[in-house]
Amino acid sequence: MGNMLIVYRNYLDAAALSGGAWSEGLPLENLAHPHPSRIARSEGAASGSCWFEADFGARSPVSFAGILNHNLSQRGAWRVRLHNGDAEQPELDTGMVPIWPRVVPFGTGHWGEFQWGGHLDTRTAETYGIGAYALLPAARRVRYVRIDLEDPDNSAGYLQAGRALIAPAWTPSVNLQYGWSIEQVDESRIVKSRGGQAYFDAKPKYRRLRFRIEHLDIDEMLANAYELERLKGTGGDILAMVDPEDTAHLHRRTVYGRIAETTPIVNDVYDRYSKEFVIEELY
Repeated sequence: MGNMLIVYRNYLDAAALSGGAWSEGLPLENLAHPHPSRIARSEGAASGSCWFEADFGARSPVSFAGILNHNLSQRGAWRVRLHNGDAEQPELDTGMVPIWPRVVPFGTGHWGEFQWGGHLDTRTAETYGIGAYALLPAARRVRYVRIDLEDPDNSAGYLQAGRALIAPAWTPSVNLQYGWSIEQVDESRIVKSRGGQAYFDAKPKYRRLRFRIEHLDIDEMLANAYELERLKGTGGDILAMVDPEDTAHLHRRTVYGRIAETTPIVNDVYDRYSKEFVIEELY
């Protein structure tokens, strides 16, 4: 199990976006909207036409890139390049890689259940708003990040994606503590009639992730957890991966949302600090 990962400083919020051919009604700028349901849509799906570049205005450390709620098929691919002025000579290049997560090693699924290439099946992916994540081996200080999307045979005839994330991810030096939890929250209202029939006012379900980080020194706690809450409050967006190495359940244990409640940083013992987090999913 790897240490959890938290993303909260999203450079895309203040970056200049350009590139590709995007719909006037669903423009490229929608990638900077905190709700993944606010999508950017390309004008077509032709190879080489769906890409964008973010200009931060100055060199900044980047170790994570992601796009949420995309419609690329299981044949789709993406490429992330970090550079300082020439995308053909990048500081880091992931190459064109499959965009769908591999959740089941080939040949290890349940009898009678087949998932092509070990990828999540389409119907399940739609209920999660499938996301793609690039965890880079080390942070690079760059001014530009270019992301290319490829899926020329997409049946929709266009490519689309919701929120995009380009950031320096925080991996706490001490992992989250046992006792963390994730739950499905259903706020649907149920009313029973005198005859015993149940009537439902259905509302969308969302996930709630609770965890606690302990035994951090003052520098790490204040530079990350303190700044996270100061910058985001209860309205800003944050992404938390419980275990980035668990690809089989990455879609289940990764929550993009907001801080549901502020909590104190606690000095438990000499020179060591702790903090609890509660994150509720955003759509």
